Amino acid sequence: MNQLQERELKSQRMEELRRRRILERKREIARKKKRKKLIRKVLISMLLFFAATATIVLCVLLFDTIIKDASSRKTPVATQVEYTQQNSEDVVEEPIEKKEEQKIIVDDSIEYKDETKEERYASYKKQNPHFSDEEIIWRVNANLDKPKYEYDIPVSGYDDPYIIVNKYYKVPDGYHPPDLKSFDGQLLREETGNAYKKMREDALKQGLNIRVVSGYRSVEYQRGLYNRYLSNDSRENVDRYSARPGYSEHHTGMAMDIFGSQDGLRNFENTPEYPWVRDNCYKYGFIIRYLVETEDITGYESEPWHLRYVGTKVSTEMKEKNIKSFEEYHAKYLQ
Repeated sequence: MNQLQERELKSQRMEELRRRRILERKREIARKKKRKKLIRKVLISMLLFFAATATIVLCVLLFDTIIKDASSRKTPVATQVEYTQQNSEDVVEEPIEKKEEQKIIVDDSIEYKDETKEERYASYKKQNPHFSDEEIIWRVNANLDKPKYEYDIPVSGYDDPYIIVNKYYKVPDGYHPPDLKSFDGQLLREETGNAYKKMREDALKQGLNIRVVSGYRSVEYQRGLYNRYLSNDSRENVDRYSARPGYSEHHTGMAMDIFGSQDGLRNFENTPEYPWVRDNCYKYGFIIRYLVETEDITGYESEPWHLRYVGTKVSTEMKEKNIKSFEEYHAKYLQ
């Protein structure tokens, strides 16, 4: 094991320790919230009980008043009821027609709309009325209306930079990308590695140092990594920061994790390399794949150190159109 791998392993262990501490704090906060919630429920139940009791008392008093008032009239209450019943027999009630639920129509002018998904668009729009028609269409096209990890779609286009791998699209167990080569001791596809090499050289001219610490991963390697995280954390939490085997972008050989001038993935955002990479990586065909504002789309928490190669055409268009996630771009222009 070389020094770089040792540092990466040490970084991963420190990360696991940090996550366990965070989990303990979350559990303590959850317990406190649960106690407060229980107290609120008891108070609400007591208020509802007193309100119900008061309502019953008022109804009894009101009914008693009505009876007394009716008995003082010349026409007995019973006679009035009989008269009403007799006259009501002559009235033919008209059938009430059941109103059809208004059909939800999504804008047909949007060019990437798929007519075969009309029902899915309508259902998703009903659940998310705050989304525009454009958002409804691309999100459904990206399968965001489906449960994650329960709608497996085999990926296609293994040999191009536009392959998408996420919590809906997975690679088969035996998948191995072509033309893998070593860069900084990590395997990347040749086009990806050459783009990284150019970006690293330009960063060095600015006095900045970036290096790859994780590139291609086999499905089997990802399975071991995911299971190790799972042994110390809940599946719900692990799924926010680690991909299940077959669903990792690292399988493509076009994704990489990088260090800056300080070791540690979590430290990258605090290095001088980060703002330069954030503002310039698109020039070399890379995007920062997981952002805070895209967590509801990707299902992953922010990872400013995780870059994905998509080619300069796509990365530049995403920059110009202010598209934050590859899911959105892929659903609009590549699918």
